[in-house]
Amino acid sequence: MAASIVGSWRTTVTIDGAHHLNLTTFSSDGVVLNVLPSPLSAPPGSAHRLEFFTTAFGSWKEVQPGKVELAFETLGVDENGNAIGSHAISATVTVASEGASFSGTFTVAILDPAGNQAASISGTVDAARIAP
Repeated sequence: MAASIVGSWRTTVTIDGAHHLNLTTFSSDGVVLNVLPSPLSAPPGSAHRLEFFTTAFGSWKEVQPGKVELAFETLGVDENGNAIGSHAISATVTVASEGASFSGTFTVAILDPAGNQAASISGTVDAARIAP
């Protein structure tokens, strides 16, 4: 595994013009962890008001110098602890030559509690390395 993406990042996720901050860590052995603020407002028409998501776990690989493909999944519950499904995210990002930032695109497969895809959304991600 190449070291260009290894480390921790402040990631800005953009969906339909709205920006959301996440924190993401890539380990040298191909593990990726991602956290987002919780709770989130439930989508319109939901039977619940709030959604809480776990830290997302997944993996990454460098497919060409500076270009990385990754996938991770997070589990969700509503404000009463009922399973609402999960989000399976896949992305392709490019690390800038100086190694201090990356950017790319992603798709979120929104899965129901049985693992069936209920919807899909896409967006962009831009990140800045968290450095001492």
